[in-house]
This record gives sequence, structure tokens and C-alpha cells, in this order.
Amino acid sequence: MNQPNPYLIAICNQLEVQLGFKIKNIADAHNASAQMAALKLHISPHTIARLFGIVKPFRTPYKDTLNILARFVHYNDWEDFCDNQTNIPFDPNFFLTEASDGFSLAVLELALAREDFKALELVLEKAKANENQAVLFTAAELIGAYIRKSKKQKELLQLLADSNIGHLFYYECYVDEDNDNNYFSDALRHYYLPNVTNECRRLYVYCFIISQTAHKEQRLSSYYTEFQKLTTQLDQKNCHFHELSRWIECLILIDGYNGVLQNTWRNHVTELLALSVGYNANEKAWLLARPIKALLLFGFKEELFNCVDINHTIDTLIKSQKKELHSIALYVLQLYWIRKSMYFESKIVYNPFRIHNILFQNESNEKTAIEFAIASLFATGENKNILASNLKEYCKAKGVHWVIKLLE
Repeated sequence: MNQPNPYLIAICNQLEVQLGFKIKNIADAHNASAQMAALKLHISPHTIARLFGIVKPFRTPYKDTLNILARFVHYNDWEDFCDNQTNIPFDPNFFLTEASDGFSLAVLELALAREDFKALELVLEKAKANENQAVLFTAAELIGAYIRKSKKQKELLQLLADSNIGHLFYYECYVDEDNDNNYFSDALRHYYLPNVTNECRRLYVYCFIISQTAHKEQRLSSYYTEFQKLTTQLDQKNCHFHELSRWIECLILIDGYNGVLQNTWRNHVTELLALSVGYNANEKAWLLARPIKALLLFGFKEELFNCVDINHTIDTLIKSQKKELHSIALYVLQLYWIRKSMYFESKIVYNPFRIHNILFQNESNEKTAIEFAIASLFATGENKNILASNLKEYCKAKGVHWVIKLLE
């Protein structure tokens, strides 16, 4: 699992001291980038946001980026910075033992491995005092990985739902979840939802269940009425981009199952594009991916292929994508873009990227379906026959029906 080393924790702390404010959201990252740019030290807001765990998943920055950060806090370069940190106590979260009685990832992992629920409650309580977003996100990934393979999923998820910090981990562990046997949907209904007071978190629950039911069971969840009531009270300006993406996705799914999508799909696309203005590439990919999957589920492939505005946005995202920005959302858009290019017999040569298996553990079914689909588009001979005979059944079994609709 990729997590920040102690030197990164140290430079993040010193960066915030130098800036004079904490970096807690994307707006703070933009402010930090602007301050550095004024000194001719250029780091993008997205890179800063990823360093502080605002954009997921965390990845170690490039050496050039580390050198710029070091110069901003008055060192010659990254090596100079590290050489001068030897007498500064590192954050104990990244050691096997700790120097103080605070939150520890090592202790968290041991409590999970032993499934010691009393110890886990104590560790989660200590996590409340930790403000380092990179540490908390690493903890969320750790919890998610253990819960997915545990025989005590229900008990662990119930324990998380009983605390405020556990709510954070619920929200961060499962951006989109394979949700085998509906274990996570059931936990959201029975444990998480009764304890939620934040309306945006309530929206997340309704949207997650509506989406899962639509894609896997091909029906409309009864939660759509709760979703409709809630969205009349919510201001989209207060929503995270993941919540906005789910919001539009659910509007499309509801219209699809109510038989009116032919009359409304273009309005949804127009609203989606308007909402995406001002977001960075990673956020914009997430905003677009879920609604596009919803439209494909109902067979709106050719309508999308011929929708100039949305394809211009997707073309820009795909052609400018960089290795460090890979996400399952961009994976979705990549498959769509390749299929669209073939539909129009484009001559553009494109080498698809692939996400490493250690990333996106919670989305492995959809990730694999997309990879099979891309392989099927480029395969020949016996390989193509094997893919053709197995891909459709795999997608049906895993509830990834939109992939089949796109390839038809």
C-alpha cells in the first residue's frame, strides 16, 4: 500500500507553517499553488491536493516536485531538506512502535488483523485527534482492505457506523464498491444511515444504493423517492464532485426506469457539463463517468457518440491524461472514447493505459470488465473468439451491463 514516508509528513507540516494556513480542501491547494507561483515555484493545485490526501489515491511526488517544495521552505533541494531533518521527531504513525499515545497505523493494522474489536474502538477514538488527511486516507484504505476479506464484515461495518470517525472511513473506503452479495449496501441501510446527520452523506447512501440496484439488478430501488425528497432541499454548490456525479447519475437512472429518458437525457448532459466547469481533470472525469455509464445502461450509445459538447470534453481529458491521474473514472472514459473512435473509424493511434492491480481494490470487478472490453476491441483470431464468448457472461455475472451495451 502506497503511503507517505516520514519526510513527506515533515515537509507537509513545514509547508503549512510557511503558507500560514492548513491545506484541507481543493481551494486551499489552489491558494498554496498561487503563493508558490508568485515566487516562481510552480506546482499544480492537483499535485498539492494529492500530497495532502484531498485527491485520491496518495502517491509519492516526483523528485522535481519535492525539490520545489524544499526550496519553498528554504532548503536547497529535497536531499538538503532530508539531511536536515535528522533531529526532528517523525510522525509515529509510520513506525512499528510509537513515541506517544496517539493514533497509529501499525496499531490499527494489528487490531484489524486480530479482529480485536475493543482495541479497534480505542484506535478509532484516537484517530479523531489526527488532522493529517494523508494518514486518515491511508487508514481508510487499510480498513477497506481488511473488511473486504474478513468473515466478520457485518460486525466491523457496524462498529465503524457507531462513531463519527468511522463515518469518515465509511465514506472514504468505498468510492464505488464491488459490493459482493450486497454486503456494503446492507451495511449502509442498517448501520450507517440511521446514524447519519449530514445531508450530503445521506445523499451518498441513497445514490449508492440506487446505482447498485440499477446496474446489478436492473431495476429501480425504492430509495428513489427518498432521493427525490432530499435533492429538493440540497444546494448543489455545497456538494463534493463525487456527490454531484452520483446526483446526475441517479436522475438519469430514475428517468430511464420511468421510461422518460428519451425526453430528458440531453438536459441531463447539459446540466452535467455546466456543473463540470472549474473542476480539474481528475474531478471532471469522475463527474462524467457515472452519468455516462447510466446513459449507456439504457442504450444511449449513439446519442452520446453524436453529442458534440460532451465528446469535446472527453476528448480533451483522454488526450491530456497523465500517468499519475489514472482512476477508474478515467478508465470508464477511456473505454468509451476508444469505442467511439472505432464507431467513427478514427485513424488516431492510441495506446490504452492500465491501472496497477494494487490500486482500486474496491472496484476490481468493473476495472477487470473494462480491461476485458478493451482487449476485445483490439484482439484478433482465437483471442478475439475467447473474449467474445466469455466477456458478456462475465459482465452479466458482475453487474457491469453498461460495458456490454457499449460494445454492442
